[in-house]
Amino acid sequence: MTVQTLMEAVKAGVRECWPGEEIYTNYLPKDFKRPSFALECQKTETTDVNPFLVQRTVIVLLTCFVPVNAYGDSSRKDLDQRMDALCARFAQGCFQVDDRAVRVQTDRGTSAPDFAEVTLTFAWIDKRPACKDPNASGIPKMEIFEINRDVMTGKAPEKGNGE
Repeated sequence: MTVQTLMEAVKAGVRECWPGEEIYTNYLPKDFKRPSFALECQKTETTDVNPFLVQRTVIVLLTCFVPVNAYGDSSRKDLDQRMDALCARFAQGCFQVDDRAVRVQTDRGTSAPDFAEVTLTFAWIDKRPACKDPNASGIPKMEIFEINRDVMTGKAPEKGNGE
């Protein structure tokens, strides 16, 4: 799964709640339309899990815009309702992206007179990018083996009992 795939899924998730509203990705034009949203990938991080797996973490910032009055201020009530609805939409523990269920955590962000922000933190486990599949190494798997210890106790078997 790529960051772009995740961003498209988030965009689709916002569009489910607010169909027809503009969702700007990674930039906000000078004379953007209101009401609308801005979607921005703020941070990506990859950490080791084991030699074959990594954990990917992506932080996405969703900014909500509603109409402004003559002073450039928006309705705080409308902004709060959008923030609450976004948190409810994404705060279900996991979020469907293609065939994956990705862990997601929401955080009500800052609020200003003309916008409000919600931070979404996504995390999932993936194959290590340049890792070879250990099963495709061509080395035959061990098929026949003998255990010289009792599996339950760890002791060697006693001599003379028919072995």
